[in-house]
Amino acid sequence: MCIACNWGRFRGLLELDGRAASEFDPSRRQLLQAGATFAATGVAAAMPMRAEAAAGGKADIVFRNGPVYTVNGGREWARAVAVAQKRIVYVGDDTQVSRFIGPKTRVVDLAGRMLLPGFIEGHIHPISGAAITSGIDLQYDTRDDMIGALTAYRDKLGKVEVVRGFGWRYHAFPFTGPRKEDLDQIWPDTPVFLAAIDGHCAWINSKALAMAKITKATKDPLPGFSYFQRDKATGEPTGYVVEVPAMMVALNAAAPFTSKFITESLEAWLPKASAAGITTVFDAGMQILPEAAGFQLYQDLEGRGKLSFRVIGSTYHNNPAVDPVPIIKALRKQFHSELVQASVLKLNIDGGEAQRTSAMLAPYDDDPKTSGETLLPPDLFKDIILRADRDGFNIHIHCCGDRGARLCLDAFEAAMKANPPRDRRHTVCHLVVVAPEDLPRFAALGVTAEFSAQWAVPDPSWRDVVRTRLGARADTVYRIGSILRDGGNISFGTDWPAAGHYSTFRPLEAIEIATTRRELNRPDQPPLVPLAERISLDQALRAATMGPAYQLGLDRKIGSIEVGKLADLVVLEKNLFEVAPHDIHKTKVVMTVMNGQIRHE
Repeated sequence: MCIACNWGRFRGLLELDGRAASEFDPSRRQLLQAGATFAATGVAAAMPMRAEAAAGGKADIVFRNGPVYTVNGGREWARAVAVAQKRIVYVGDDTQVSRFIGPKTRVVDLAGRMLLPGFIEGHIHPISGAAITSGIDLQYDTRDDMIGALTAYRDKLGKVEVVRGFGWRYHAFPFTGPRKEDLDQIWPDTPVFLAAIDGHCAWINSKALAMAKITKATKDPLPGFSYFQRDKATGEPTGYVVEVPAMMVALNAAAPFTSKFITESLEAWLPKASAAGITTVFDAGMQILPEAAGFQLYQDLEGRGKLSFRVIGSTYHNNPAVDPVPIIKALRKQFHSELVQASVLKLNIDGGEAQRTSAMLAPYDDDPKTSGETLLPPDLFKDIILRADRDGFNIHIHCCGDRGARLCLDAFEAAMKANPPRDRRHTVCHLVVVAPEDLPRFAALGVTAEFSAQWAVPDPSWRDVVRTRLGARADTVYRIGSILRDGGNISFGTDWPAAGHYSTFRPLEAIEIATTRRELNRPDQPPLVPLAERISLDQALRAATMGPAYQLGLDRKIGSIEVGKLADLVVLEKNLFEVAPHDIHKTKVVMTVMNGQIRHE
């Protein structure tokens, strides 16, 4: 499901400003040049709202007339909160908070609305997601609905140089995929590039095919794996482009990514993130541009007051020929500002169940010849973890299969035995299948289990892909409740834009699904089994706040509403504990505060 992981395998094929991404060197000189490029292409915007600092020990913002859900274990409820500059200075009742109110204090009457800590995304791809999903959202279940949406989008969009979109679903089309003719009728003279819901394929029109010089005679990049679908009668390309190498041929020619486009896409998405209540993210891989340039982009936005969340970032690695430890060392040394830190090594042990590349303990049900290979040889994988752990890095691992999970836990356990004790915050993410005997090991080893909880539903991706591939094992996926009961730390991250069926970056949607294991707006749907893996609302809220704060080593600074912590806060229109479980995702975020600054209202 992980788009960034999939695109990362073929990153060298993607061009940025007309150059192959692999040509960029993360040296200090190149890094500064990349920063200058992104600073020059930045789009000016107004500074965020902020209450003027009040003198005499008074607060800048006071929230009163709660409820306030603090996610602070011993004291989970309060009525009022006071914020001075960047920090929380009071948590308590409406009477005592009055002493923090001065003539310049903004007083927010919650009037029954819910105040809680800002949401922390434990795994997301802001830079690549903003670019890849730019344009029209095509998450519809039928071809006719998509064509209708595209036609309406044309009328709204007007004349443009390129049309982009994301999210079309495979089950709306025959096995041979969507066709160019549908797009040609809407945009005969403008190139169209529409990425599929999982980022593995694209739907393009005749203009895009012509610009990329893709014809009947064009050779497929990787025959049988990455190719241009052909019409059986004519041999002409149909407009269905399969897998990233073939996609890059079309993308680079017809809808190229530029520094300006990437910057503008991210800037356009930041307010949406704030509107969803997001105040901190773990960037789990940038992929569409060099990491040094990506971190520089974040810091440029920070310098201009535009970065609306704090970023813990990573270097992404799955290439056995490259040693990632020196790379993350260099990035950590260079990028460590107030809001932007490069401090995590992101590894991939396997792929995904759709492509039968999840590393499983037993063979796939629909292909008994394979149980999935690891992307990194296990011995090399273990050595990288040993050395990175010794150098004080936290490690975050993409893992979908049960054999992959065991290799991760084994490698962490070996590193802990070999290296001196320290405050480790290692994480394994996705965890579609975990062997029962490995579930308690997360708590025992102190390893965070990070889930994209919105995937834990019986949607078409689960019915048509996971069940087909895994058979009875499909009834044992996403063991969130089990790991919690064993005492493990759970973190939520949407992995946006990655998805098998539904792509979202909204934490409230993942929170709801963690408690129901049903698709949104389907309250009567039989939930995804095992039913015992559903968790309570308070557990889900913790997994969206303190859980990822712990994962990122920020639990003393953010994740709960406590005196002395940074003022990362969200106001919801309703108290979630008084909302029907299937309506949680409908609850509006009415205010988001990050570092004491109002970022959404």
